[in-house]
Amino acid sequence: MISNAEDMMELHWLFDMLQHIDVGLVVLDENYEIKLWNSFMENHSGVSSSIAKERSLFDVFPTINKPWLERKLDNVIALRTPIFVSWEQRPHLFPFKSYRPITSMADNMYQNVALRPISHVDGTVKHVCLVVYDVTDVAINKASLSSANDKLDQLSKIDPLTQLHNRGSLDKILKNTFNTFQVSQKPCSLVMCDIDFFKKINDQYGHPVGDSVLRKVSRLIASNVRSSDFVSRYGGEEFVILLPNIDVDGASFFCEAVRKKIAATKIILPNQAGEVSVTMSFGVSQLSPSDKSVSEWLNRSDAALYQAKDNGRNQYVAVR
Repeated sequence: MISNAEDMMELHWLFDMLQHIDVGLVVLDENYEIKLWNSFMENHSGVSSSIAKERSLFDVFPTINKPWLERKLDNVIALRTPIFVSWEQRPHLFPFKSYRPITSMADNMYQNVALRPISHVDGTVKHVCLVVYDVTDVAINKASLSSANDKLDQLSKIDPLTQLHNRGSLDKILKNTFNTFQVSQKPCSLVMCDIDFFKKINDQYGHPVGDSVLRKVSRLIASNVRSSDFVSRYGGEEFVILLPNIDVDGASFFCEAVRKKIAATKIILPNQAGEVSVTMSFGVSQLSPSDKSVSEWLNRSDAALYQAKDNGRNQYVAVR
């Protein structure tokens, strides 16, 4: 009698633990009918155990991907081995709302789900236990960390004033472009340009106005390139534009179009200080098999830029 009483007490404790443990417990039979539905599942689904039991899981939750889950459940029974589904594979199995204040940014609960075979007394496996873990905190923290890392990575590649690519980003893409050219031999042009007499703007109006001019010119250049092109602030008032699959004639046409647009633009100065116009000079060269390095290619565009400035500025010079 004492032994039976102790067994009953242990069974009561076990049942109480299963009901109140902070994970979801669902037991399904071979027909996917619910045999156990603990309080975690009741609380988060709004479906009581008395309503859920003896019903197909897919009737209770019709939005669950039935073919996908059936394959998982059948494999657990046939192979007698557990299967684990991470939130990174599938954010959730059950569409529960997130309830923790720290994870209020998440609409739905992220879940890890373990599917485990349950052996009968005769050794057969006819039931599967689904263990549902709430991992919303982990998922949100990882997503936030990943987002922060992406932003830091982006910031490391961007010039803060102009929001164009910075010199470090330019060096990397030029190296990759040069190496690719050795194999493909596809045309590629490089434009170096700078704002004419920019020092006079800083001296006359001050550096805040100079910064405003740089930002406006940067936006004008960026708005006139293709998505495949690469625009970088090279330093000071100087910019570099990489034009893949464009020969020197096409690059010359591009430079002339941008030159005219910038010369025709009135830049509104901050604090109602009026407006100012600027011009730009351009030097362009096409990557050649005779270029032994990125530096040689850059130097040819740079030499063309200085020739344009020596010729009177507000123009482009192209070298082949």
